[in-house]
Amino acid sequence: MTILTLTVLTACKDYYNDTVKWTDNIKIGTDIQTVKNNQPDFLEIDWAKPDTIGIESFYLIKKIKGNKDVLAMSNYLVFTNGKYQGRKAHK
Repeated sequence: MTILTLTVLTACKDYYNDTVKWTDNIKIGTDIQTVKNNQPDFLEIDWAKPDTIGIESFYLIKKIKGNKDVLAMSNYLVFTNGKYQGRKAHK
């Protein structure tokens, strides 16, 4: 019974907070290739189709493993001239 409970709990992990922690720990100004190379396995980011406004590019975090966000927030990685500026979230 303990093994079954442990399996269920680990299979249902919500990585939303881990995503916030990862994005908050990326140093501002980090180049986009370094961010791509360090992307965790629990995230799916749409690197191919950024939303671009002027010199800013917004890359959608398409999927966060186990995400149960009831607000259905959209999360983006923001870059200016290819340099990381932070995470932006909105409904």
